[in-house]
Amino acid sequence: MNGIVVKGMNISNRKVNVETLDEEIPYTNNKFIVRVKNEYETISMKLSDYLLGLMLTNVNYDFDIEVLKSVAILYRTYAYKQMGKIGYIEIDDHFAKFRNISYYKLLWFKDYDKISKNMLRAINETECMFITYNNIFIKPYIHNTNNGNTDVLPNVEYLVKVPSLWDLTSSMYLNITRYTVEKVAQLLNLDKDDLFGIKILDLTEGGCINKVKVGYTIFDGEEFRQNLNLPSKDMTILIDDKYITFVNRGHGDNLGLSLNGSAELSKAGCNYLQILNYYFPTCKIKKYV
Repeated sequence: MNGIVVKGMNISNRKVNVETLDEEIPYTNNKFIVRVKNEYETISMKLSDYLLGLMLTNVNYDFDIEVLKSVAILYRTYAYKQMGKIGYIEIDDHFAKFRNISYYKLLWFKDYDKISKNMLRAINETECMFITYNNIFIKPYIHNTNNGNTDVLPNVEYLVKVPSLWDLTSSMYLNITRYTVEKVAQLLNLDKDDLFGIKILDLTEGGCINKVKVGYTIFDGEEFRQNLNLPSKDMTILIDDKYITFVNRGHGDNLGLSLNGSAELSKAGCNYLQILNYYFPTCKIKKYV
């Protein structure tokens, strides 16, 4: 079914152009320097080491090479963006949680070279490539699995809703979380008596909670999800006298690149350029030469 859907949409047959730019500043993996800031210090490192640390921290190493290349381009774009804008990147940045590769060399020891091999290949084979919208570096919106569509954000024009039906087959698509009423009150920092009703007030274009009212308190959808440690904002809420059950569809914020969807596209013959073009159709892929 997945192959038929991809073929019908002609994704694997699309030609995606890469715009080349002459640039004197050294943007290569080994010459471009990234400064990572933590609570105590700022550490400088080669772009390749930074990208590898990011990918090891945030992405499963066994994804197909085309998926890894897509992720490498998104993370490289963010490095260019933040270094040009403020001159450093926070170690716990919302878009780029980072741990140094030295941590993973100790963690995996004998298996480190095997685990990092394809990620390094993805970084090297996409050297100097990045993605922009209206000539501005975009942010690396990446999620694991969505509810069948990617979602949109107000004022982020390059995030558009696209179908990603392959995600419906993911083992991470459906998740059920059950809390006692007392636990929900604790997590939302409310009194138990305030949980007399939970009402979804507004949905995003992609079908996720935008605003939800709990008693007299209104929560933003993302705040509600994070406070309750739920995997997504697309949910059905079941309430009885003792328990509140959350049935979630998808894993992540549904924004931008779907890792699971990208993996299925790759299996159907799509390359990394086609994957990026599918999830960011209004953006341009470019390369410094």
